[in-house]
Amino acid sequence: MCWKKRPRRSVLAVITCAVTYVGVVNLLAFYSMVRSYDSPVSWVQRYGHMYIGKTETNNWICKGLRYSTIPLPPTALVSFPGSGNTWLRHVIQQATGVATGSAYTDVSLKRDGFPGEGQTNGSVIVVKTHFRGQEERARYVRAILLIRDPFNALLSEFNRRHGGHRGHAPNVNFEKNWYDYILGTAGEWYDLYHDWLTFDGPIHVIMYGDLRSNPLAELDRLMKFLGVTLTHKEKFCVMSNYEGNFKRKERRVSVSDIYTEYMTYMINNYKRKLATELGHFLNKSTIRIS
Repeated sequence: MCWKKRPRRSVLAVITCAVTYVGVVNLLAFYSMVRSYDSPVSWVQRYGHMYIGKTETNNWICKGLRYSTIPLPPTALVSFPGSGNTWLRHVIQQATGVATGSAYTDVSLKRDGFPGEGQTNGSVIVVKTHFRGQEERARYVRAILLIRDPFNALLSEFNRRHGGHRGHAPNVNFEKNWYDYILGTAGEWYDLYHDWLTFDGPIHVIMYGDLRSNPLAELDRLMKFLGVTLTHKEKFCVMSNYEGNFKRKERRVSVSDIYTEYMTYMINNYKRKLATELGHFLNKSTIRIS
C-alpha cells in the first residue's frame, strides 16, 4: 500500500510548489510595479518581460500610471464632445504610462482610471479640452485634433448627456430634446475645429474612423508627434486593451431615423466646409471625415 501513497504526496508537493512559485512571482511583480510607478495596481501578471496590471478600477494597464516628473510641453487634446476623447486618452495612457489631464474635472473619470482629471500643467502628457478661442489656444504649445463624423459625434454626446458615459438616452429625451439640441449644437462642431486650425503651434490631426480601422498606424503617428518610442511588446500590450472601459455599446440607429432632411443638409454643409479647410491644412485634395 505504501507505493500508492508516495505518488499522492509527490503530486501534492508539486502542486504546492507550483502555487507557491506563482504566488511569489506575482508578489514580486506587484512590488516592482508599485515601487516603480506609484500606481493603484492591485494585481499583476507577467507576459514574457512585460507586466500587465489590473487596477482597483478594473482598468488593465501596460505601465504603472504616473505623473511626469519632467515638465512636458502643454499639449491640447481637442475634440468636440462625443468624438472619443476619453477613449484616446486611455490609449495614450496605455502607451506612455503618463497620466492625461483635462480642462474639466469629471469625478467618474477620475475614479475610473483617469487620475489627471482637472490637471493642466506639465505633469500630464495631454490635456483634454472642448474649448476654443485665442485665450484657450494660448495655453498650449502643440495640439492634437480628434475629429469624428458629426452625425455620430452629436449622437454620442446626446447619449452621454442623457445616459452617462456608457448608456443611451431614453426615447423620451429624443422626443423632447433632440431637435433643439441639433439646431443649437451642430454648428459648434464646425466652429471648434475651424478655430483650432488657426493654432500657431504644431497640430496633429486624427480621424476617429482611422483610429478604429487602422489603430497601429495611427498609434505610431501619434507617438511620433508626442516624442515617444514604443517597443513591439509595448504596442502589443496597448492593442490587448485598446478599447478600454468607457466604450458605449452600439445601438444600431439609422441616420434617417433621427436626423430630419433639414438636419442632414445642415450637418453635411458643415462637414464639407471643414473637409475643405482640412484639405488645405494637410495639403490633400480630398479629406474624408469619419
